[in-house]
Amino acid sequence: MNFTISKNGSTAVCTSLGAELISFEKNGVEYCWYGLPEHWSGRAPVLFPVLCSPKDGKIIAGGVEYPMPKHGLARKCEFTPTEVTPAKAVFELSENEELLKSYPYPFRLKVTHEIFEDGFETTYSVTNTGSEKMVFCIGGHPGFNCPLHEGEKFEDYSIFFEDYDGAVMSITEEGTGYMCPDIPKLDLVKNNEIPLRYSDFDNDALIIENLKKHSVRLVNKATGHGIKFDFERFDALGIWTPIKLSSPFLCLEPWCGLPAATTETPELENKKYAKALDVGETFVTSYKMTVI
Repeated sequence: MNFTISKNGSTAVCTSLGAELISFEKNGVEYCWYGLPEHWSGRAPVLFPVLCSPKDGKIIAGGVEYPMPKHGLARKCEFTPTEVTPAKAVFELSENEELLKSYPYPFRLKVTHEIFEDGFETTYSVTNTGSEKMVFCIGGHPGFNCPLHEGEKFEDYSIFFEDYDGAVMSITEEGTGYMCPDIPKLDLVKNNEIPLRYSDFDNDALIIENLKKHSVRLVNKATGHGIKFDFERFDALGIWTPIKLSSPFLCLEPWCGLPAATTETPELENKKYAKALDVGETFVTSYKMTVI
C-alpha cells in the first residue's frame, strides 16, 4: 500500500512493501529514481540484516548456518504502517516464523520517513526483542535521478565531499561482488570531487570508508543544482549505477556493514561495521536528502 505525505509544496510517496520512500517531488522535479526494470527495478530498498551479497549465500549466527539472500530480508517484506501523518510515515517489521529460518534473532525494525519543504529524512531503528545478543548490518540503497532535467547528461554531474582527506575507495571483485584485498584502491577523487563517468562503474559499486564528514553533494557542475546527502551515523558509503547500461540515476548508499570479503567467513559477528545489541537495546541511524 502506498501513502502520500507532503509539506509546503513538496510531496513524497512511501510504500509498505519494503518500507521504501519511492518518490520525492518539489517544484515539478522528481528526485527519486523511477524503478524502470530495463535499468533497475529497485527504488530505495532497506538492507537488513546484511548488505550486498553474503558470503556463499549464507550467514553463520551462533554457530548455525542460515540461507541469506542478497541485501537481506527486509526489502521483500510487507511492513505494518504504525503512524501516518501529513508529513511523516512510520513502518514496522518484526520477526516471524519464515524470517527466523534465515535470521535467528527476534527484532523490531522501524523505518520512518519524514518530509520537509526541501527534502526528507529516513530513520532506521532496530531493537533487540529477543533473549540474547543480536548482530546485524543495516543500510540504505536510495536511487536519485541523474540527470534531473531535460537537456542534461549524467556526465554533467559530480559528487563533492566536504573532506575526503584520509578516506579510502574500493571496488568489489567482478562476478562475485565481494571485496578483495588484492584489488588496488581507487584514486578517483581530486579536490574533493568525483566527476561522474559511467566507465567508473564498469566493475560495480564504489565503496568509501574513513570519511571524516559524512556528507556529499550530487550536483550539476554548471548550475550548482542537485542534492545534498547526509549520513552521519553510518560507517561507509556505496555509490552505484548499473554496469554498462548508461542508466539515468545514481544510488547513494549509507551502510553499517560492508559487502562480503573474499577473505572472510560467513559469521555475521565478524563482519566489518556490524552492530551488536544486548537484550532490549535499540540502535538508531538516519540519512537525509536536501534539495540544492
